[in-house]
Amino acid sequence: MPSINRIFREPKQLLPLIPIALSLYVILSTFSRPGVTADGQTYLQIARNLHFGIGLGWQALWVPPLHSILVALVGWVPGVPDLLMSSAIVGAVMGVLLTVAVWLLASEYFGRSVALGASVIAALYPHFLWISKAPEAESTYTALLVCSLWLFCVALRKQTPGMFIFSGIIFSLTYMARSEGFLVMLFVVAAAFFAEWRLHVKGNMLRFVALLLLAFFLTSLPYMLFLRKHYGGWVISPKSTYVLIWMKSRIYHDNDLGEVGNEELWGLTDRGKLKWQVPSGFRDVASYLMSHPAKSAQVYFSNLLLEVPGKIPNNSGMEKYPQIFPVVLAIAALFASFRKWGEHSRRDKAVLLSPFLILLVLPVFTEGWWKYLVPYAPFLIVLGCAGITFAVELLFKPVSKSVGRKVSVVIMLILAVYFRFSAFPVHLFPSQDTGVSVAPQPSAEILARRSYAVEAEKAGNWIAKTMGPGHNYMVSWSKLVYPLNGLWTATPVANYPQLHTFALQQGAEFFLVEMDGSVPVKQIEETPPGLKYVTMYRSPQNGYTVAVYRFIPM
Repeated sequence: MPSINRIFREPKQLLPLIPIALSLYVILSTFSRPGVTADGQTYLQIARNLHFGIGLGWQALWVPPLHSILVALVGWVPGVPDLLMSSAIVGAVMGVLLTVAVWLLASEYFGRSVALGASVIAALYPHFLWISKAPEAESTYTALLVCSLWLFCVALRKQTPGMFIFSGIIFSLTYMARSEGFLVMLFVVAAAFFAEWRLHVKGNMLRFVALLLLAFFLTSLPYMLFLRKHYGGWVISPKSTYVLIWMKSRIYHDNDLGEVGNEELWGLTDRGKLKWQVPSGFRDVASYLMSHPAKSAQVYFSNLLLEVPGKIPNNSGMEKYPQIFPVVLAIAALFASFRKWGEHSRRDKAVLLSPFLILLVLPVFTEGWWKYLVPYAPFLIVLGCAGITFAVELLFKPVSKSVGRKVSVVIMLILAVYFRFSAFPVHLFPSQDTGVSVAPQPSAEILARRSYAVEAEKAGNWIAKTMGPGHNYMVSWSKLVYPLNGLWTATPVANYPQLHTFALQQGAEFFLVEMDGSVPVKQIEETPPGLKYVTMYRSPQNGYTVAVYRFIPM
């Protein structure tokens, strides 16, 4: 750390405090308890499982657990009222950490001017603010991904075993936030290794890579053993089978069954496991793609075009946001890629550009959704700011390089304000006026989804209050899960005897069934063998009903 005297002699030492203070202000000024999202409740349920002392639970076979572990840890802090508030705190911390990580990465490569511009953009970037307020893992994964790349860059510069070991540990945490972190690590390490090899700067690189990978696998070992226990073999991505089944339905449209009612996902195997819990791997994906190569190629290149800056879909409520990969930053980043960066330019370019290789993998599984792309936006921001600086310095070279650098900082700060406030009117600060709304009126479908979410939360809260906390409920994937304040057993797509057997095997006590108000009470109370009617919640507004049944042995 710089001394106090040095700080006063060199005010530039205070520059990192500007984006950090800005990030803290923006995040804290809009801090609030988030709502429950469909994917978010899975992460919250893992945290709840930990609070109830049953371990990670089956949900950690669906998503990696690090984000949920952090949420659970914060949830144990006195004064934190619930896991949703805990997730908000974790998201806020990760939002600030991301700003710090962007500063460190940019300054490592390009110096303070680029670091200032890039980190201010990161502090104000609306997509980063969005993920910091969601109960899902994107905020944790994005912040740790940038941290891991920065540490790897420092390790390459210092060439010390300890830094490579530390880098491997952070790469492991990144992987345990989202499993694609494993692929990104491989891309980064391979790019650095071959760049050094090609330049005949072999040195201890092989030993350093071995140390990094050893640290990665040792840190990841508890989670990988957890996966092995449940899958019966070594698994890197816990979601591989789910992704394969899901992409058949939603990306390649082989059946369009979606997720909730998809028997291929939620059906039961002969061994009584959910079908997505049967492990698969790269060979299965390749076999499926090669079963209809022409269609696979068409879908792949169509999805690849949806990752092109300017054409990325702003879906999932992001319609009024700027592009996740802004065109101006993409052009500037391309310009930076052709400039010399310094003494180790080729190696540095290989490392900083390598995370974008994941964009060649994602079109197999996704249609350019911004949430899959947001973790890689920090690298585009850093490269784009470097490109702006290179271009402006080149333009001002006949006048003064220092003047050019100052002008480039001004341009980057203007871009930061533009990105931030172009989303302002609709999303970040919704109007509190009773008669005026700055947002367009939502569609009937969105209104229906909002109404359902409100009613499901009311029903879940009522059932939790009536039955007490900690019970094991079998319930379909819905907004009921989080407010129940208990354990969650997934409802399989199966006939009733199979469902009943599965419920007892999983320790489920109650079976919840959602229905509309048209079902007569007498019919609701009639039960097959093995079920006993307990109670029901019925909304006074629209008749939305949740029936509660108890499982009993047949």
